[in-house]
Amino acid sequence: MNKIRDIGKYIDTVKMHGDFFKKYYFHSLIDFNLTKLDSILHHGILSKNLIQQKCLVSLYTHDVRDFDSKNGNTYVSLTQYTDNCEFSTMFESFPLHTLTCLSLLVNKSINVERQGERETFFDDELFCLNSVPNSKLEGIILPEHLSTLLISEVNCLPNDLSCYTKSYLNHWIKCMQSYFNTVLPHEVIEEIKLSNEQLWDILEEYENPDRWVESAIRTQRNQYGKDLKDVLANILQNLWSEKFDISNPTYIDVLMRVNDDQLPVYEIKHKSLKRII
Repeated sequence: MNKIRDIGKYIDTVKMHGDFFKKYYFHSLIDFNLTKLDSILHHGILSKNLIQQKCLVSLYTHDVRDFDSKNGNTYVSLTQYTDNCEFSTMFESFPLHTLTCLSLLVNKSINVERQGERETFFDDELFCLNSVPNSKLEGIILPEHLSTLLISEVNCLPNDLSCYTKSYLNHWIKCMQSYFNTVLPHEVIEEIKLSNEQLWDILEEYENPDRWVESAIRTQRNQYGKDLKDVLANILQNLWSEKFDISNPTYIDVLMRVNDDQLPVYEIKHKSLKRII
C-alpha cells in the first residue's frame, strides 16, 4: 500500500514528450481520493478558505505548515516540468507527485507566484491565489502503474502525521458518508478506530513520529496483517463498487466514471504517452 515512487521507467517518456509536459502546470491528488476529483471537476481547484466559504465537502483540510504539497488557506499548490528537471523526488514536486499520482493538467494562462503562505519545499512548486477555475483544466494524467490497481490497493492517505489524527479520520468518515450518501456501519467505524489505535501504539514508540509514519504503517501491516490505509482503501472499494455497480473496480474504472468524458485522460507509460479518451 506504500506510495509507489519508482519513477525511473517514466523519465524517458517525459523527456521524449517534453513539449507536452511543458505546456501545462500540474496539480496532483496526493491522497488519490477520486471524490476530490469529482469536486474539482465541478468547482475547480479551490483553496481551503474558498472550500469553507462554499460549504463544500472536502478533504483539503491540511494545515499549511505540513511538509507535503497541499492547498493552503488562500493558495493552490501547482508544479511544472522544465528542462532543468533533475527527477529528484526529494526536491522536485513534478517527479514526486505527477509521476506517482493522478494529476490535473492546468492551462498556463493563470497567474502564479513562487511562494504561497509558506516558503516552497520544492524547487518547481508554484502557487495560484484562491483557485484554479475548472475552465482552466485541460486534462487528467496518471502513470500506468496506478491505472490497473484495484481501489483497495491504492494508497489513500498522504504520509504525514496530520492525516492520522482522530479529528482527521472523523472528518474523512463524514466526507465519505456525505459524498456517497450513506452511513457507514458501526462495525466499520470501529475497525477504523481500532486500526488507528494500533498505529498510534506503534508511533508512540518513535522519538520523532511525524517523520516515520511510513515506517509505522509497514510495521502495522507486518504485525496485524493490514494497516490503516488498507482499512480505508477497502471501505472505498466497497463504496465505489456500490455507487457505480462495478465488481472489484480498478482505479481507472472509477476515474473514467467520475470524469464522464469531461476531460481528456492521458496515461504515462514506459517510453510512451497514451491518450485514453
